[in-house]
Amino acid sequence: MNKTFGCVLLALLAMPVVASTLRLSIFAGHVEDIERQEGMTFAEAAEKMRSFGIEGVVITQGLSAEKLAAARRAGLVVSCVVGWPEFEKGYDVAQCESLVALAVSNGCRQVMLVPGFYPSAEDSPRLFADIVCRTERFAAMASARGVETLVEDFGDEKSPTFGLARTKAFLDAAPSVGFVYDTGNFVGRGERAEDALFLLPRTRHFHLKDHPAGDERGACAVGSGTIPVAKIVSAALDAGYGGWFTIEHFGATNMLECARSSAAYLRSLK
Repeated sequence: MNKTFGCVLLALLAMPVVASTLRLSIFAGHVEDIERQEGMTFAEAAEKMRSFGIEGVVITQGLSAEKLAAARRAGLVVSCVVGWPEFEKGYDVAQCESLVALAVSNGCRQVMLVPGFYPSAEDSPRLFADIVCRTERFAAMASARGVETLVEDFGDEKSPTFGLARTKAFLDAAPSVGFVYDTGNFVGRGERAEDALFLLPRTRHFHLKDHPAGDERGACAVGSGTIPVAKIVSAALDAGYGGWFTIEHFGATNMLECARSSAAYLRSLK
């Protein structure tokens, strides 16, 4: 072994072991909040996200083309497109196709639907069947273009995926649909986030949300609240999950610091 090679080898051995990093993304709406709260441009806020180690952005059809382009220039890829097709009212072909086209045009392979709502908190078997049928119709169309269709455990008592029982029933009835595991939404029904770990085989995306102690509706940096985020992330990685983890703290008044702290915390996890 020559002297130069030996020096390089010793330097490598002396380097600290770095934890494997997660694929982190954030909602474009959070970037817009930072733009407003901090008095910076959307482009500057997007660049901040990238400097925190955030690589992706979740978008909706409401995001302007200018802001989408700024996010892309900052190095953020589109991790997921979110749509609200109102399937309780019917199936709008043009709207559904435009959602998938938005994903495809940005190299994104996931669309998360908030598929519809019941008129009240009570279960509606007829509407449930209609919403599931239209979601499956959407999923077939999206799959033909290489895009996965997902739903989350949505935090609204009128949602057909509110709480564990409804979410499981929906996924059972729609086998072609994947799951977005939102760690903060189960508390609305008095359930624990970790109780949904049995749904990991169907999980295709995560929304990592945390709540401050004593405020189940409040927002805080991921890892600073009451949700066992590290436990859930660890279980997902152990199960072979390699997809996106999207940081979420809608309603935070210090969005920039929440994003920085959340990213740093998640980057520290193995």
